[in-house]
Amino acid sequence: MTLIRRLRKLAAQPAFKAEPVSVLSRAAWLTAASSVGRNPTFHLTRDGRERMRAPADLRYTTITAFLLRDWVEPELRQLQRLLSPGDVFIDVGANVGLYALKAARLVGSSGRVLALEPGAEAYGHLQSNLALNAFAWAEPMKVAASDKAGEAVLHHIPLGNDPQAFSLIANARAEEGETVETLTLDSLIERRSLKRVDLIKIDVEGAEPLVIAGARRMLAKFRPAVIFECNAHINAGGDTDASATETWDMLAEVGYRFHRLVGDAFVPIQSAPTEFCNVIAVHADRSAPFASEA
Repeated sequence: MTLIRRLRKLAAQPAFKAEPVSVLSRAAWLTAASSVGRNPTFHLTRDGRERMRAPADLRYTTITAFLLRDWVEPELRQLQRLLSPGDVFIDVGANVGLYALKAARLVGSSGRVLALEPGAEAYGHLQSNLALNAFAWAEPMKVAASDKAGEAVLHHIPLGNDPQAFSLIANARAEEGETVETLTLDSLIERRSLKRVDLIKIDVEGAEPLVIAGARRMLAKFRPAVIFECNAHINAGGDTDASATETWDMLAEVGYRFHRLVGDAFVPIQSAPTEFCNVIAVHADRSAPFASEA
């Protein structure tokens, strides 16, 4: 039954619907490569130059990245509509580098990418993938964005047996953790003397409000677009976490409006989704590209 559920889930993916033969061929190749411990290297996008190397395993990150490529999330697939040459992109919770790699290609050498990933295992893959592409303008940073500088425990949550579920927020499923450095995005902007920030992606498993709290000056000054995750995170008491609503409220207070990417359209929404998805927040003064899709 597990295999049947996985096949049904795969068949529902946009990547499979668009390229079923290619996805099935990749699945067979990945299975064979993992059985002999061979790390697969592949192009993240069909028409891009980004190369990526996945761990030689069949865990969630490897499977989704290798099989689905930049179809993994609709926002990643459409990232070229949110970034242009010369832009500055900050990837908070970069994991192995899916967003950072594509963003680095899109912004080019005149732009900049800061990819923050505190988890030791994921950071090693992130660092390797950026080096594989020689994107000198993309900087991996082994640090967690939060509401203050210092240290914190990055909790290991065994969702999918994969480091994509690590979080600064403890929950009922958390196991062991690792101590990581924390900083605020406001201090990072000052430290790197950035004159602009155009887009931020935040995927930190329920700790999104901490990131926003530490970025208030930057949000007020640069008004970047923000992609943030609505996650079915379960807190230590076993209740559904309200981080998505809190993040929404914090951004709304400083003039942001919200959209979901549905197909190829940015659709305005009026409340935080209750299902697992990404939300795109755009400041009211910078929403012109989205107005025609309202």
